[in-house]
Amino acid sequence: MPRRRELKGICLNFSELLNGRNNDYLGYWAIGRLCLLAKNEDVNSIGLSLVNFSNSLDSTEIELMGKQMRSYLDKILNAHKIPHDWVKTVSVKFNFNPEYQHKYHYWGSALGKPYLLQLIIETDLGYINSATQGGNVKPHDPSKEQRRNDF
Repeated sequence: MPRRRELKGICLNFSELLNGRNNDYLGYWAIGRLCLLAKNEDVNSIGLSLVNFSNSLDSTEIELMGKQMRSYLDKILNAHKIPHDWVKTVSVKFNFNPEYQHKYHYWGSALGKPYLLQLIIETDLGYINSATQGGNVKPHDPSKEQRRNDF
């Protein structure tokens, strides 16, 4: 029998999935692509709503990334047999200019600049589950990156 309290663990696991190197879009690391979009738009953060597929830049590419992220979340919810109507909102914010935090970032310019990912899942009863992940990222550059082989 599913329980709403499982959403706390799902929130943490989903944030780790989005933060991982296996989170790719069109064969390249999704966070690197988001970093490039933020750099091109001259913004420090990108926010996505995975329920209504809106984003802070009104970009169709980010909307497609959001739909892919939502499909990952749907698979996790289905695996736990959690009804989708229990999830009221799911928002993801990628901040590409945060203060250095030892818990999330590696000190060193060769690894790229720090970023933070903040995920918030709100239930239909108003409970809010949140998770924060981070790391270092360089903007997407196809000349320096290798595309995933099976794409």
